[in-house]
Amino acid sequence: MMQETEFSPSEGSDAGKLFVIRPFRAFAGDRWARKVIRALADAGTKLPESALNLGMAGLAGLGMGLFGKMEEQAVEEAFEGLLSCCLIKRDPSNPALPPAPLLEADITDPATLSVLRTEAFKVNVGFMKAAAGQISPLVAALLPATPSKKETSKSQPEQKT
Repeated sequence: MMQETEFSPSEGSDAGKLFVIRPFRAFAGDRWARKVIRALADAGTKLPESALNLGMAGLAGLGMGLFGKMEEQAVEEAFEGLLSCCLIKRDPSNPALPPAPLLEADITDPATLSVLRTEAFKVNVGFMKAAAGQISPLVAALLPATPSKKETSKSQPEQKT
């Protein structure tokens, strides 16, 4: 999983601000990813096996497009979770001052929100892969087994003519 990263917009009303994007703590990241995977499943969306096989890079490639398939409330919760990973260095020239949690007043440019969410997704994509790996086998185990054609033909009584 990626470590924290920094982002400073070069244009727009947030230009010059310095944001820090950190990964979720393990349990919070696991909960967040399971909720997202569940919301995707509820929306009838499956994570493509090719993306899972490519690992974190494959999931990061799917990126924010996944959220367009989810219900509005689930998207809001997912986006809030991603922004909870974002902090701001209020005085970047003072290294003794730690980054602070974001306030709504910290961001005035809508493009900044989009970039922060995307960067937070990239930092946390490992949780998505782990959650998909946990949930997919669990869902498969709960579904009734589908008999093969051979088993189906054996189990049906012969029709007499």
